[in-house]
Amino acid sequence: MVLKSLLRFIVIRTAVLVATLFTAFTFTFLLLRAMPVSAVENIIGSLTAQGQVVDPQAMIELRKTLYEIFGLTGSITEQYVSYLRRFLTLDFGPSIMSYPIPARELIIRRLPWTVSLLAFTTVLSWILGNLLGVFAGINRKKKISKVLVSLSLTLYPIPYYIMALALIFLLAYLIPIFPLVGGFGEVVFTDVFILIKEWLYRSTLPALSIVIISMLGWWFLSSFTLTLNVQTEDYVYYAELRGLSESRILKSYLFRNVLLPQVTTLGLSLGGIFGGALLTEILFTYPGIGMLAYRAVLSGDYPTALSMLSLTIIAVAIATYILDIIYPFIDPRVRHR
Repeated sequence: MVLKSLLRFIVIRTAVLVATLFTAFTFTFLLLRAMPVSAVENIIGSLTAQGQVVDPQAMIELRKTLYEIFGLTGSITEQYVSYLRRFLTLDFGPSIMSYPIPARELIIRRLPWTVSLLAFTTVLSWILGNLLGVFAGINRKKKISKVLVSLSLTLYPIPYYIMALALIFLLAYLIPIFPLVGGFGEVVFTDVFILIKEWLYRSTLPALSIVIISMLGWWFLSSFTLTLNVQTEDYVYYAELRGLSESRILKSYLFRNVLLPQVTTLGLSLGGIFGGALLTEILFTYPGIGMLAYRAVLSGDYPTALSMLSLTIIAVAIATYILDIIYPFIDPRVRHR
């Protein structure tokens, strides 16, 4: 019976996943079609505005090629089917700003930088932030708790770029422990240990800037608030009246219930890392997805921009899908129904 309910739930959630992707892709398709200027005419207009002399026949061939690249040939139904296929395969043709390199190849080159940085910093800040938040909530009357709360309330409103610039000035300029540049470009390392060492050396400062803000920002404040709320619940009072040990109350009643909503946010945050961290990558010259998206938008590189949008939509949808399936195993109050 339990297995049957689980399979039925998975089938339903899979159908919801497909419907979500279909809706997102359809909305993006309609939004692009509603734009007053087409991407093709935009590109051709930018070429002619630069004063380039182009043979009329070559211009016709260029326009035809661009229309094929963007899937704008044929009926609206054929264009829509082609558009869905491109979204699902991330194949939007060559990048305009790096022609003739495919847009998908540009993303593949930068994706490891973004995933390695944001996946690590997101998980680490989530763990540390929640542990500190629960600790401060349990010991809310102690001085250490008040110091942590005051520090968090001070750092949380500060814009991220201010903290990042302060770390750059302190640890890369005033005390040159880390480099100003967060990546090493197209350099190829033959020794994997040297590669890892160089990556750690150049990624530590960007990671530190993200962890400090995230750990002592939202993760700490939310877990601290949740801890205070859970401590007033009836089941916590009942556990204390039953004479259960403090460690068991902390582990089975308090900590677990505090983390349940945090797990949801963590799953969505991990799904969103494929969008990159634009400010981090700009300030630290980090060669990630965010910087690529920024350059693609500025240069009108629609194939690259749409490839990244596709990747982000798919990642967030799949993260939500996985979270829906595993959540009943985390929270016994939720059932696969």
